Amino acid sequence: MKIRPYLTYAGQCAEAIELYKRAFKTDTIQVMKFKDMPPDPNFPLPEEAKDLILQATMLFGDEFIRLSDCFGHPLNDAQTERVSLAVEADTETVSHAFYTLAKEGRVGMELSEQFYSPCAGVVFDKFGVMWNLIAQK
Repeated sequence: MKIRPYLTYAGQCAEAIELYKRAFKTDTIQVMKFKDMPPDPNFPLPEEAKDLILQATMLFGDEFIRLSDCFGHPLNDAQTERVSLAVEADTETVSHAFYTLAKEGRVGMELSEQFYSPCAGVVFDKFGVMWNLIAQK
């Protein structure tokens, strides 16, 4: 069994993918849009949803996360701080990701030396996703 993070956005998934590509120097291995689904006459796809991301898969080292847009129901922003992603990497990667995400987001814990890491910090990206960035000793 494996557990994979799955992040959902209210129409900004493509923008989030570009941010994460820059922050983590990674790429997608798959991107499907809603218009790529087979048509279903019982559930016609609204025109405004066709170019939204149905599902994307992004590499994070030897692992991956999945992302998508949602439409038709609102996302509850009050719940975003209940889930976070922890990324363990070298100090350079942690520092680069932290400052890239913080540029348009907000800092939860400044990047600093901690008893468990030479460099760790918490940042909320501009989409509200909480990232725990931890350099490995």
